[in-house]
Amino acid sequence: MDTGATSSPKRTRLTVAVLLVFVVLVVSMRFWLKQEGELPGGDSVWQINVYHEVEALEKGAEIHVPPPWDTIHARLFSQSLSHPGLHQRRTKEDRKLRDIVLVAPRQGYFTVETSFSMHVSDVPFSEPKRAVPTEQDRSLYLASSVAVSVGTADMLQIVEDLTRSDLEPGQLIDELFNYVSNHIRIDNKASSDSEIAIQIGWATGLGSVRALVALSRTAHLPARIVTGVNLHAPASQQPFYWAEVYDGDQWIAMDPVHGYLRELPPNYIPLRKGDSELVKTKEATVSDSEWRIVYDSEHPGLFSVNARKLTDIFNLNRLSPQSRETLAVLLLLPLGALATEMLRQFTGVRTYGTFTPTLLALAITHVEWQMALIVFSLVTFIGVAIRAIMPNLELQRTPRLAIVFTLVAISMAIVVSGIKYFDPRMDSSVVLLPTVILTMLVDRIYTVYDENGVRVALVRLFWTIVSAIMSLAILLQVQWGSWLVSYPEAHAITLAVVIMIGLYKGPRLMDVAALSWLREPPRTSRNRKTDRKSGRRQSSQSGDTV
Repeated sequence: MDTGATSSPKRTRLTVAVLLVFVVLVVSMRFWLKQEGELPGGDSVWQINVYHEVEALEKGAEIHVPPPWDTIHARLFSQSLSHPGLHQRRTKEDRKLRDIVLVAPRQGYFTVETSFSMHVSDVPFSEPKRAVPTEQDRSLYLASSVAVSVGTADMLQIVEDLTRSDLEPGQLIDELFNYVSNHIRIDNKASSDSEIAIQIGWATGLGSVRALVALSRTAHLPARIVTGVNLHAPASQQPFYWAEVYDGDQWIAMDPVHGYLRELPPNYIPLRKGDSELVKTKEATVSDSEWRIVYDSEHPGLFSVNARKLTDIFNLNRLSPQSRETLAVLLLLPLGALATEMLRQFTGVRTYGTFTPTLLALAITHVEWQMALIVFSLVTFIGVAIRAIMPNLELQRTPRLAIVFTLVAISMAIVVSGIKYFDPRMDSSVVLLPTVILTMLVDRIYTVYDENGVRVALVRLFWTIVSAIMSLAILLQVQWGSWLVSYPEAHAITLAVVIMIGLYKGPRLMDVAALSWLREPPRTSRNRKTDRKSGRRQSSQSGDTV
């Protein structure tokens, strides 16, 4: 009776169970030890305080106050509201509305004071749920509104001049943004009307944003004004305005006054979307508003370098945002390797190692896709070309690889010089990582080429690229990395999954007859002959050594 064989599955299941219990215990302990309101090191806490004086013109007047929206860099974690004499309306119909609705029981003057606490981080949080605009919203964001004139003669002429047959919607958005940024000068004493801004080329910051919204709507792109706050701007410059244009399945943020396109700074906090009026009223007017933006440098939950504990070593959130960003990428690498292992085990294909695809994906994240394509094509071409012209040279694999590496280095120096010629802002150091990783890949290709032939080498290269694309999709999930920085012990689950996958002995995708052309060809007599020669050389070398 083979007791070892029967006990092995039991040991495996026990190992998996121990890993899962470890995750539960450590995460529970982390919550137990966590301080109240604890926030990562290097992050900041801000208080947005706004004081409004409101006149109710009749009984039942309504005041609608918007709370801040969560962004990828900011989260609302507490709020307080003071409204003496006003009643907050709570009905079932109001559950889907964001605004805080206050109702006046009589005519007269009232005060409304709001205070919102925001947690701001340079490291991205998980992306907020995207709100898909309804058909009614689309119609609203394509039509004219207060001080936003759509379809005027000037607007149509500008859109016609900027629109080309080969222009995609995303590129048209760039063209409209550049036009407003370059042709409308900011003057706080100028008009805030979009049509006047386009005609004379002068406008307030709000007028510039309205002009961009009007041009976008004229080009049949849904657009809206966003009213919010810039945490770094003085109170006298609040509220702050920017625009959002809907393209595809997302809203693209644009601030033509300060030159931000697609990605706004973390200190931009939206309060109301779709209107330039912050507080909306019904049978009431806002006579005055006062802003106070406070940076809470002594928030009790922020990590402090002066109060350190030994247990802080296991809390990665105490590190700076830059360190946490680096660790987030590092902690995503095991998930990339897991994806490669799943591909290999469940399909039956082979790649150039388990980690090479993930490292390829890592290299791509450090450069633009154009640069990654250039480096990959150059290294692959040089590797294949040199291997093709050197079959008759009596050189071992190591000197051949040294030749390839030298040619790659020289070629990349020329490529970097050329790219710097067209784009002087490019950082030359970004090509080092992909060049080194791809040169290591060429080393692996050479080995397989010598042992199994060119077809096997190309098939494995194909599956390595497929696996690298899967890993790249994982490495781009920044919110996953941020979560793993907070709970790195969750990788015990990764280990458990790897163990379970390693035990899989069932059917594989490559067993399907229709996919047989994707398999590696069987080892030929040529390969076996090469192996015997290699074996004799090794035996001879071993005998000489003895």
